[in-house]
Order: sequence, then structure tokens, then C-alpha cells
Amino acid sequence: MKLRHLFSSRLAKKCLRDDGGVAAIEAGFLFPVLMTILCGMIDVGAALVANLKVTNSCQIVADLLARDRFTNDAQIDDAVIAGRLALNPYKTESYGVDIVGIQYVGVARTPTVRWRETVNMDENDDVLARSVGLGLQNEGVVAVTVNYTFKPFFAGYIMGNVSMSEEAYVRGRKGLFVERE
Repeated sequence: MKLRHLFSSRLAKKCLRDDGGVAAIEAGFLFPVLMTILCGMIDVGAALVANLKVTNSCQIVADLLARDRFTNDAQIDDAVIAGRLALNPYKTESYGVDIVGIQYVGVARTPTVRWRETVNMDENDDVLARSVGLGLQNEGVVAVTVNYTFKPFFAGYIMGNVSMSEEAYVRGRKGLFVERE
């Protein structure tokens, strides 16, 4: 019995002095934390890129429609497609755009909607209030609002989707107001 007690006592002391498994235990504790941080950084980076693409998309649509004095349905459709393509390689099912031709009427320069095209989203009701003071009498702007819902790859089940929205206001290049044919 004493031999067994001596053996277990020596074995216990030897195990207590052996620190070879400490690194494995520390790695086991830190690995999930580090992986969570890495996945979060990937999602944040992808969201920042998607937000930049939403901004570019909005600017592209606005710029394409402000090129001429007149625009038509085909040009608007092409501009919407170009804006959608600016989001590649992201999925564009949630991509929506609201395009408004605003003209400033009367001495008070009241912003007035002259034409509107909305695709895959609700109309932006704030666009008139935000365009106050951007033009003189009979001038106008093209206001473009782009909405997009970003779906994170890793953190989507924790935080859900991220809604992104961008607005652009541009003047026509060749006239006071871009009219719709």
C-alpha cells in the first residue's frame, strides 16, 4: 500500500510540474475568441465595401441621367441596370432605386416633383425637403436614392441584415432641368 501511495504521490508531483499541456489549454480557450474576431472583421470589411458600392451605384445612376437635357424610359432603365451592376459581386435582390426629377417653381423656388421612377423600394418622401435651396427658379436637380440590404456572411444570425441607403442630387449638364420624354 505504501508503494502505491508513493507512486501516486510522485506521479502527481510530476504532473503538477509538467507544463506541456498549458499551451494547448490556453489555445483551446483563445481559439473561439480569435475566430469570432476574425469572422467579425471579415463581415465588417465586406459591409464597408458594400456601402462604398452603394454610394458608387447611386452616383452612377445620377450621373448617367444628368448627361442630357432630356431622358426617357430606356435611359432610366439603363441607368438602373448600371447601378445594379456597380454592386457586383454582391447579390442585388434587395437593390432598390428611387429617381426623381425636381424643378424649382416660382419666385419662392419651391421644389416640385416633375417625374419619378421607383424600382424595388418605396418612394423617398424626404427628397423634396432635402432638395430645398439647391436651385434657382426654373432650375432643377435629379435626385437618386439607392437602398440596399447587406447580408453578413458570418454574423448574420447574430445581428441580422444591414440596411444601407444613399442619396445623390445632381444638376443637368446641358440645361436647367432634365426633362422626361
